[in-house]
Amino acid sequence: MKKGLLLSIVASTVLFAGGDIAPVQPVAEAPAAACNDFYGHIGAGVIYNKTTVPASEVVTYGVAAVLGVTKEIFSGLTVNAELQGSITKGYNVTTSTSTAVVNRANLTQLNLGYTFCNTAIKVGRFAVDMGLSPLFFTDTNYFGMKDVTVDGVMVANTDLPDTVVYGAYAYRAAVHGVSTTSAQIGLGGGAANKSGVAILGFQNKSFADTTITAVGYYGIDSKDYQVAGDVSTKWCDTDISVGGAYQNIGAVTSYVAGAIVTEHFNSFDLTLAGTYGDMAYAKYTWKTLQAAGTGANSWAFGAKLSTDLCGYKLAAWGKYRQDKSYEAGASVGKTISGIAFSTDVRYRHWNATGDNQTRVRAKAVYKF
Repeated sequence: MKKGLLLSIVASTVLFAGGDIAPVQPVAEAPAAACNDFYGHIGAGVIYNKTTVPASEVVTYGVAAVLGVTKEIFSGLTVNAELQGSITKGYNVTTSTSTAVVNRANLTQLNLGYTFCNTAIKVGRFAVDMGLSPLFFTDTNYFGMKDVTVDGVMVANTDLPDTVVYGAYAYRAAVHGVSTTSAQIGLGGGAANKSGVAILGFQNKSFADTTITAVGYYGIDSKDYQVAGDVSTKWCDTDISVGGAYQNIGAVTSYVAGAIVTEHFNSFDLTLAGTYGDMAYAKYTWKTLQAAGTGANSWAFGAKLSTDLCGYKLAAWGKYRQDKSYEAGASVGKTISGIAFSTDVRYRHWNATGDNQTRVRAKAVYKF
């Protein structure tokens, strides 16, 4: 299973209500607050992708929509439901043929949350955005659709000052856009766990401008486990995050360690990141800088420069891995009358296969 298929025990507002820990904000495609308890987005996009090994040139275009509602039924009890749907189609330039239209409609979230004192419980199907866990989270594709959500239960408590302690049990991954709507939970591509996965972790913000996170995962059937943690802090105008992860999957152990440093100067942000180990690490990929490559003693390095110029969000980045694979790209985005327009271009070279890939994407999204 891919990295996003499992768990990151993260945050919805209902989960972390109360206490001193502020709710962790969802990533990228999270809906904006709206009236009448409803939220959602409507978007359209196009992707051009060309590879050399094998030779392929394809254009994919589509529209997508998400509609959700979060409603407090009575004091402390909240219900959340969310539907998503999309229509996509492709055109193969190489063969001058069109691919079949793909229609997708899924129930991505349906859960109840209850908050009492400094404890919150969520039961049902829910998204698992990046936040309290440095390892796994729900992926969102380019058209704004969630690839995977999770069926299970999670509990969080904020009785300790500036600290959230949380636990969860997940028994199924709800996979969207494929022939089946459910899948067994695994750890890092390890054996499936019909009996589910248990998670325990905490996050502490007692020190000024510093966040300490730790989490552990345990496969009930396979006995596989993973542990991870990181420390993020701010020093003058510099954001620093260091962390690592260790896992035992199928009796094979692996690890990764890394660091991310972002320097803010004038109107620009410069981010540098590096990883070392023999296991991919989801968080550093999420930070748009390449995770460690495969194999023992692999390393990777990346840099990104971004700015906001006259209402345009501009960024350029590069990545280089120990196996001599590399990538370069740039993006631009602007919001006009509530519609967010963005486009990006990327060139990637995979040294092991000799494949060169060029990708150009553009999309427009309206959130409500």
